[in-house]
Amino acid sequence: MAGGELQDSLLAPIVLRALRDETELELASVYRPIWIPRGIRLSDEYLVPVRQSAGIRDWQRDLPQTATPVLIAVARSLQQSADAQALIMRLYHLVAARLRLRLIWPENPDELNDLKNTIYRACRKATRLECDDVLAALKAVTVVGPE
Repeated sequence: MAGGELQDSLLAPIVLRALRDETELELASVYRPIWIPRGIRLSDEYLVPVRQSAGIRDWQRDLPQTATPVLIAVARSLQQSADAQALIMRLYHLVAARLRLRLIWPENPDELNDLKNTIYRACRKATRLECDDVLAALKAVTVVGPE
């Protein structure tokens, strides 16, 4: 993956599989090939200490911090679309599943749509792979730890 750069990554196979499964997505006009590998690498850096301290850390804080770089990298790499937004939500679920966590979204359909839109907009507007607006939006989703 990326010239062996991500060969030991815990998240790269998940992200790349999700991207390969998409057929309707188009790259952003300002796409830079390094964004996704950098986002994955930074998310992996956050993931390792979270996995090593399983059951001790604060999942509500750790999952958003782990997922943010890869979500921003993918969102900024793709043209804005409903399919791209759906992929971002799916990736958040996949990162949570990698940590054996479960996401609980608002039951009210309007609140659910507003939250998903907020997360996606924050990812698209982020100028760095670490962004407080994305973290805040992701923290609005309840994270349930492994049982």
